[in-house]
Amino acid sequence: MVSEDSAEGGTVRRRSALLPAAVAAVGVAAVFAASGIIRGTFPFGSLSRSTNDLGTQYVPFFAHLWDVLHGRAQGDLLFNWQSAFGVGFLADVGVDLGSPLSLLVGLFPRDQIDLAVYVVTTLKLSLAAAAMAATLLKMRPGPRWVAAILGVSYGACGWALDDGSYVPMWLDGLIALPMFFLVAEWSLRRTNRLLSVLVVAVFWLSNFYTAYMATIAGGIYLLARLLSSDLSWSLRLRSVVRHGVSFVLGMALVAPVLLPIVTTNRAATPSPSGIFHASAIDVFLSRLLPLSEGVGRTASLYVGTIALLLALTMPFNKFVPWREKAIWVVTIVAVAWSFRWAPTQEFWHAFDTPNGSQYREAFVLCGLLVAVAWISVAHKLPGPIALLGGAALLALIAVLSEGSPLLTEHWLIVLIASGSLTVVAFGIIWTLRRIPGTRRTKWPVAAAFGVLLAVVAVETTWTAVITDVQRSKVLSTSAAPWDDKQTARYDALRDAGGWPAYRTEPGTSITPNDPILLGGQGAGLYSSLLPHSVNQMMTELGFGWSGYGRAAHTLDNPVTDAIFSVGARMRLIGDGAPEIGRATVPPLVTVRRRLDAAVPLDTNAPNAYAAQERLLGSKVYEVPEYKGTRFASGDVKLVAKCTPGSSAYLFMPRVGGRARLADGRWWELSSTRRPGINTSSAMVGLGTVPANGIVLIEVNFGDAPQGIPPRNAIGCLSPAALRKAVKSLRATGATEVEASGHSLHATLPADSKGWAVIGVPKISGWTCRVAGGKPQTPRNFGGLMAVPLTGAADRVDCTFVPPGLRRGLAIGAAAAVATLGIVLIGAVRRRRRTAS
Repeated sequence: MVSEDSAEGGTVRRRSALLPAAVAAVGVAAVFAASGIIRGTFPFGSLSRSTNDLGTQYVPFFAHLWDVLHGRAQGDLLFNWQSAFGVGFLADVGVDLGSPLSLLVGLFPRDQIDLAVYVVTTLKLSLAAAAMAATLLKMRPGPRWVAAILGVSYGACGWALDDGSYVPMWLDGLIALPMFFLVAEWSLRRTNRLLSVLVVAVFWLSNFYTAYMATIAGGIYLLARLLSSDLSWSLRLRSVVRHGVSFVLGMALVAPVLLPIVTTNRAATPSPSGIFHASAIDVFLSRLLPLSEGVGRTASLYVGTIALLLALTMPFNKFVPWREKAIWVVTIVAVAWSFRWAPTQEFWHAFDTPNGSQYREAFVLCGLLVAVAWISVAHKLPGPIALLGGAALLALIAVLSEGSPLLTEHWLIVLIASGSLTVVAFGIIWTLRRIPGTRRTKWPVAAAFGVLLAVVAVETTWTAVITDVQRSKVLSTSAAPWDDKQTARYDALRDAGGWPAYRTEPGTSITPNDPILLGGQGAGLYSSLLPHSVNQMMTELGFGWSGYGRAAHTLDNPVTDAIFSVGARMRLIGDGAPEIGRATVPPLVTVRRRLDAAVPLDTNAPNAYAAQERLLGSKVYEVPEYKGTRFASGDVKLVAKCTPGSSAYLFMPRVGGRARLADGRWWELSSTRRPGINTSSAMVGLGTVPANGIVLIEVNFGDAPQGIPPRNAIGCLSPAALRKAVKSLRATGATEVEASGHSLHATLPADSKGWAVIGVPKISGWTCRVAGGKPQTPRNFGGLMAVPLTGAADRVDCTFVPPGLRRGLAIGAAAAVATLGIVLIGAVRRRRRTAS
């Protein structure tokens, strides 16, 4: 029967859990480090760990957090002035940086940001192992040495090695799962009300995505524990209500972050949902076994041979009550089946099937398997029949998995060796404990612990190495760790900076997040929360993107530089050395007497050149008609006529290939040669129009011919017209611009009339005041903010508040009051019971 622990028993148990938790934490850290040493990956070798989003997204975001913590960022936790010309940041904090452990990056030098991320990753893996070991002992008393081994098995499970190790924020879910199991135990024992709420709040703040999955798993765990307990139905119902209240209040406490995430996500650039196809049964089962690989393709279910074998002893362990046995077997089978049915797979992923890593909830089954292994052992060490029965089931899984292409060389040898050592070790201990006078003998247990811990360490390390090798083949290495070249670029951008008098564009040569990785204020941003309106505006202006529109890239164009007040731009020359180019540009806030009344403020322009001219306020391009010729090779030749001496540009979005003017230099149309929905090419400058005025452009599509380019693909820029437009905007623009964390202040020439156009994307959350007047929402002028000037306007002040923040603060405050009230009521009741 589940009952509340006595104060003395609870203290003893908590103390007894410290050593197994510490052993599990150190064991997982050793496994993770050893796999890196063997592979020669950072920080132990020259190979980069930054595969896929780790290098392009997460490391740069951690670098920006470092800047915020040290007061070096342009922006704060609410707003990011450096990326995509200015976007909200609170939602990105909640998605990628919400864990309290993220703050540890501030203790490292900035040029060691990769090391900081590695340390945080290792620490999260270790904490997950420690949390599981401690939770198992709270679930039911049992052999501490087995709890330590199972903690290592969980912390170094296949999902942690395959998915979580290069997506650091997902590892918060790995820690959350055993902690939510612990919350379920507290709900059963009717204790730790306040702590339950705080635990839920911490992990929903850390990473709501995996916390959502862990919450479902915690509910499943609670249900299994209730059904297998001897509690009355009224007490079971009270436990469910108590558990639900803990989660509702915990989630409500972090509503100031959760609501902005939800609101920002709704306005974000959408990406197509993935199509779920359940893997073959042999492939699915093979991921339970050691030395299997399948990065991003199948469910990573590996928990080590020892943990799996112990879990498989459950049906045969006579010491486990039949009802508990049946409930847990059904639970494991039902959860595994839910991974193979599309509707339940959608449910696990909040009804949004992901494009990559379609089994992101796999850590849930890993945790439940470890819990079942513990239940089987904690009742009493499984005897020979249970061990042989578990071994038979393990052999059956191996036979059914034999045809899987994901099983690598030596998998069967490792499986047999690990399984045999497990059976022998537990069998010897079981036998010795039945010989009179040997029950209290310590050395057999110590020897078994040492042998089995070594088995876990070797097997999981080997599997981690195999997984990392496969990852390096399947996923691209996006960025090298910070080196002297990046330091040189970082220093060059800091020396060239003049924000907010002008922007310094770092480009997107290393990652789309170069503005926050290297410094400056540019177009680049890679985030799943990139506002769709920003992506749409930049695409219309000729910017390129990748990642289904969630990664904005720079555009090296003097007109857009003038629009966004880019007065300094870094370009890489030679072997990657930085070179800073300067330009005279208007201030960030300009004044227009009138905006084009013929074109509504929020209507798209007919082409990218017209869109740039509208925001600039002057005509600077010729957009000639062209004649096109398609060749059998797939090449295209375009012929048009422009003013001699003007600059020729070509804009062909959503294609891959290269182009050149006459016999000049080839220019890449996008960072990838393949066309498609994943990327879109930026406008490219091809060179100067020759004296005869003939613009001859050759386009090569490589292996994927695209046909004749769209109408209005060619534009010819007049440098003289652009200089005149810039001079006019500078004459009437703001005389001084100030920017703080999430606000902007511009001093205008006296008696300014018309419109103040602010070179910042118009997104929800901005309010502006003119000359200290009433707050107003700025208008949308081609994607930028435009504020009507009334009266004697000499100042514009704008402030950004993330949508949903104020409502979230109200909900969070109400939840805090409710939580405090529940705690106080409980304290009063306990005092009355004590007094009586």
